[in-house]
Amino acid sequence: MKKYRKGVFFVVYLKNKKGNIEYLLLKRKLHWNGWEFPKGGIEKKETPLKTVMREIEEETKLAPIKIKQFDIKGKYGYDRYLEDRPEVHGQTFEFLYAVEVGKKAVKVDGIEHEDYKWVNYETALKFLTWDNQKECLKIVNRWLKKMKFREHVTSSGLSVWSGRNSKENEELVKIFMGKENIIMHTVARGSPFCVIDDLKPSKKDLKEVARICAKYSHDWRDNRSDVIVHVFKGKYVYKERGMPLGTFGVKKMSKIKVKKEEIKNE
Repeated sequence: MKKYRKGVFFVVYLKNKKGNIEYLLLKRKLHWNGWEFPKGGIEKKETPLKTVMREIEEETKLAPIKIKQFDIKGKYGYDRYLEDRPEVHGQTFEFLYAVEVGKKAVKVDGIEHEDYKWVNYETALKFLTWDNQKECLKIVNRWLKKMKFREHVTSSGLSVWSGRNSKENEELVKIFMGKENIIMHTVARGSPFCVIDDLKPSKKDLKEVARICAKYSHDWRDNRSDVIVHVFKGKYVYKERGMPLGTFGVKKMSKIKVKKEEIKNE
């Protein structure tokens, strides 16, 4: 039976002075040559989170200011025999973490890595050597894109994202265009687009999100009466040339009526 070393992946990022995200890549020299993001093996009596904290200190000398855990697991096999791990055939990653740091000055360990660079998302995808790390980067990048929007959480724990203005509505909907996620917007103009970050919301979740959409709408602000909300999937959304910022067309939709008493209690 093949033996795998337990480990964690973590994507280190920072927000530069312009508010843009940059990702840290390390140039590997031990066992193979190429670019990767930090990772590490879990030692005995060590939790995955403690491994992340230890490895960041050992590999970069950076201090985390925020850590987000994703329940993303996987494994990969080594493409060669490693003398320092004679009985190990590969490594698992029990979790994926996104780690925000506050400064750019990195001190590489000199043992596993020989250089580093801070790059944007597109450049990171080009430089990363391994496909599994590219997929993990995509997950973190999608999450960071959504973090700029207003977040709501339903009673069942589902995240709901909404825009605060036309620009944010435009950016938010474009993230989910072509996908199965449910999007809501009031029939009357002037409301946030609300997107459910789950592919199988319950009827209760749908009703809660409809109330959120109605509560922040101009329709409710101006009329204080029942509000009708359109419900549709991202795959039915389209954008034609000439459409104003924050405006989209929808090919197929349904409706939910939110009563004014429900909005008052939201």
